[in-house]
Amino acid sequence: MTNTFTYVKDSILFNKKTYIYLGQIEAVSQTSNLDPVWTIHSHDRETRICSGRSGHVIMAATIEGASKTLAQFAYESKLTNGGFDDATSTWAFVDFDGKRYDWMASMMQDCWKLENAEGKVVAQYIGRSRDMKVKGTLSLQAKVSETLIALIHLSAKMLKYSESVKR
Repeated sequence: MTNTFTYVKDSILFNKKTYIYLGQIEAVSQTSNLDPVWTIHSHDRETRICSGRSGHVIMAATIEGASKTLAQFAYESKLTNGGFDDATSTWAFVDFDGKRYDWMASMMQDCWKLENAEGKVVAQYIGRSRDMKVKGTLSLQAKVSETLIALIHLSAKMLKYSESVKR
């Protein structure tokens, strides 16, 4: 079972919105008749995932700490954390059921695999595209809950934010 989502920026320069579409999209022109499944809004240290183009907030993430490598995720009245794990050199998070997941860097630049505690690949993020607004794709390799899907999308955004801060 594989579900693929594509990240498309609203604007290359100033807009802090990223639309998430179901399926593999190669060029922004392919989205003209599509509605996004979710929208990610980023502002300063806070990132939110909303349903549709501008629906209600499903989950939020806040970057914490001076090094900006830690994040706190909020869903309804629940909180959990994520961040860079120096011991394993991965960006890890714990879901709302207490299960740990690690984003593992691939040998390819801008390619990451999300593994659960048993080492099973749950998702894969591949960045970059020929179209400047298409920022990458995320493929789910396992069946996951809607809450975990939102957490995976937000953590992928935090992963990219953390990488850009380190450079």
